[in-house]
Amino acid sequence: MEKMTGTLYGIGVGCGNPSDITAHATRILNTCNVIVFPSGKRAYDIVKGAIPDIDSKKLKFFSFPMTHNADMLSERRKEIYEYAKTYLTDGKSVGFVTIGDVLIYSTFSYIKELADRDGFPVEIVSGIPSFMSCAGKLGLVLGQDDEEIHIIPGSADIDTALALPGIKIFMKLGKHLPELKNALARKPEHDFLGAVIRCGMPDEKVITEISEVSQEKSYLMTAFIR
Repeated sequence: MEKMTGTLYGIGVGCGNPSDITAHATRILNTCNVIVFPSGKRAYDIVKGAIPDIDSKKLKFFSFPMTHNADMLSERRKEIYEYAKTYLTDGKSVGFVTIGDVLIYSTFSYIKELADRDGFPVEIVSGIPSFMSCAGKLGLVLGQDDEEIHIIPGSADIDTALALPGIKIFMKLGKHLPELKNALARKPEHDFLGAVIRCGMPDEKVITEISEVSQEKSYLMTAFIR
């Protein structure tokens, strides 16, 4: 008889409000034998708010290094995958939780590649993308008529990104916030449409004027530029 293997689930849980977790995500989380979270507890707090008894399950927290060092990132991804693989091989299901959606600038994409390589079943449970929740907070309509929408990581070249047509959505600005502010000061033809920091979380901050943007280098900051 062929040995049963477990399924790896990539589960997006939205930005910060537990009520934004989909019914499908809640159902899958309740069925997983093991749930992997990023350390820092933001993702955990979202899930805890929606599923109060989540601590009755096997939970594992991993820190994700904020670095562009390819070797360091590769080692951490392999470490996370090897942990999950132990349970998958034993026929247990593993949930990998991310804030926002699981396929947008997420560590899960790399874990998925490793699981696909080894032939484990992988299922995606989409969450509300962070940039959509942020746009909602600002009351912004995205993609009206034929306007282009560009999703840009904060680590990208700011000047090159600003030259793109349509709306530019800068995600995970973090330490690159000063670069964006300086670029906008040099290019007054661009409109700052607003920004949201830690969307949906208790310490959320909504910004509508560029002058309100402090030097706070928050990783969980999304800004909209036209």
